[in-house]
Order: sequence, then C-alpha cells, then structure tokens
Amino acid sequence: MAEPPWVRFEGEAFRRELVKFKMSNHPFKTHPFFRQVEKGETPRPTLFTWTSQFYPWLACVPLAMAERFSRCSWETRFDPYRRMILDQLVEEAGDPKGKAPGHPELWLKFCEGLGFAREKITGAALLPSTLVAIDDFLYLNREVPFYVSAAGSSEPPNVELCARLYPAFKKHYGVDEDHLDYYRLHVTADEEHSQFVGQMVADFATSPEIRKEMWDAMLRGFALHRLLVDGALAAAPA
Repeated sequence: MAEPPWVRFEGEAFRRELVKFKMSNHPFKTHPFFRQVEKGETPRPTLFTWTSQFYPWLACVPLAMAERFSRCSWETRFDPYRRMILDQLVEEAGDPKGKAPGHPELWLKFCEGLGFAREKITGAALLPSTLVAIDDFLYLNREVPFYVSAAGSSEPPNVELCARLYPAFKKHYGVDEDHLDYYRLHVTADEEHSQFVGQMVADFATSPEIRKEMWDAMLRGFALHRLLVDGALAAAPA
C-alpha cells in the first residue's frame, strides 16, 4: 500500500500533489450544482438563494485574511509572507483609498446583473449551514499557522470555476459585461493568489506532521464549500 502524500512528498513536490488533488476533488470541480449553472439549467430562485448565502461568505473572507495575517510572525524572514497575505486581504476587502472595490461589492454588482436587488441579497437571513461554514472558516484562520490555513485555500480551483461560469452567465442568464467584474477579475487575480498560497505551502511543508495538517485543512475547505452549496440548495424553492 502506497504511503499517503504527506509522507511521500515534501516541499514543492507536496505542493504539486496538493494542488493536483484540489483541482480534481474540490466542490467547485465536482459539485453538480456548478455544472448545472454552467449549462444554464439552474432556476433563478435557486440562484437567488445561492447568491444570497455566498455573499456573507465573501464578506467574511477579508476577516479571515486578517486572522491569517495575525498568525504570521513579525520576524524579518516572514516579511515576504506578510506581504502576500496583505495583498490578498486588500484585494478581497477593497482598496482603502477607494480606488478599487472589494470582492463583496463586486458580488453585489453581479447579483444586480442577475436581476436581484442588493438590498434583497444583503438582507437575506443566513442559513444555519452558512453560519457554520463562516464560523469554521474564521476559526481555522485564527487558530492554525498561516501556512496551514493557506493550504486550505480555494484559489486554484476557483480560477477554473470562474473561467467556466463567466461565459455561462452571459450566455444563459443575460448578465452583461458591466456586471461580471467579479468573475472576470478572479480569472486573473486568483492566479497570483494561487502562487502566493502555493509558495507558503512549498516553503513550510517540512515535516509529515505539518503536511498532514495542510492536507486536512484542504479537506476541511472542501467540506465548507460543499456545506455552503448544499445548504442553499436545500433551502431553495422547490
């Protein structure tokens, strides 16, 4: 029986194995909901439930990045990693001088392109599944080393998902270019962020114990994204 990947691989080789597994097994790749959206088969009431639950998740991502930043030591050798995390935090939250909107705002604009009023999205009650996913996401980033939480990040598969859904929302749901900045941006921005989190994984994957923590963080991320979608689908109108 072959040894598990966190035993067989280390450093850059382990990062490649982690990314390969993510790209094949993340819910962004495997969940039938996203295939249905890509084909234009998802009813608008279901899209509303999903978009209204994904919004609070996006709104908490900058908080999670702040937690991750706080777990990065002040020592000089950690300077590159602090800059990587800060870059992602600012990208998610929006430029503090107002030059670029944050991702939650881009999502609201996308929702408007679908015909959903932003007040309806921001005012939607959070499902228990959404609350659990958010709470666990914040907990993970607060309690584990930054390089472990980075291993659980969804950037690599999200690039592929956004590349698939970007044309689908134009073709099947009539969303115009002005309202698709969220998807257009993530096709490029998450490429860079994927490199950042990958560098953290490769640099700190120095022992089987750390690599096992990283692998478990990835699986935990899978579970949270699956929970977000399954909860929304269960609550959507029949």
